[in-house]
Amino acid sequence: MMPVPLGKEQIKNISDNDLVVRIVQGGEKQLQHVIYDRYADKVFHKCISLCKDRSTAQDLMHDIMVKILTNLAKFKGTSDFSFWVYSITYNYCMDFLRKKKRKITVETGDSTDFEDVPVDEIEKENRVLKELRLDQLERLFAELNPQEKAVLLMRYQDSKGVKEIAKVLNISESAVKMRLKRTRDRLAELMKTEDYERE
Repeated sequence: MMPVPLGKEQIKNISDNDLVVRIVQGGEKQLQHVIYDRYADKVFHKCISLCKDRSTAQDLMHDIMVKILTNLAKFKGTSDFSFWVYSITYNYCMDFLRKKKRKITVETGDSTDFEDVPVDEIEKENRVLKELRLDQLERLFAELNPQEKAVLLMRYQDSKGVKEIAKVLNISESAVKMRLKRTRDRLAELMKTEDYERE
């Protein structure tokens, strides 16, 4: 028995998870455009925040949306669909940046070595970032490598918690805290250098 087609108002109110079920299990392929319309802009903005180039971000967004739509059957519904989309977007962009800049050295040994990082250490980056003006933050961000930028964007632009960041990166929570600490320390150093050069 064919599922009853959804009206415009029903499409507007249906959850992402239910939409995926209808597409994958109900065979309603025509509903894929709804997923596209809901997420293309969000994916584009995430791509541009990571790669800083509008044209590249547009290409990446197209590739990512195709990947998402062709892999809907792999979404198990155990987490929010938006988180699944976010993970694919982040990982796809990072793979692209790694291929583009092979000189970036992948951090090693940070998945198990930092179990004793104090929680208050990770909160210090809050103060550092609050002290930065927007124009200064943009200049300093340009000095960070893609991994450093990504962690800060996840934490502050996307308001992801340590646990969520750990899931996306597939590393331990303590490793996330250490990466945030390292990046906060690097920002602090860059701030000092910039202040010194301004004097």
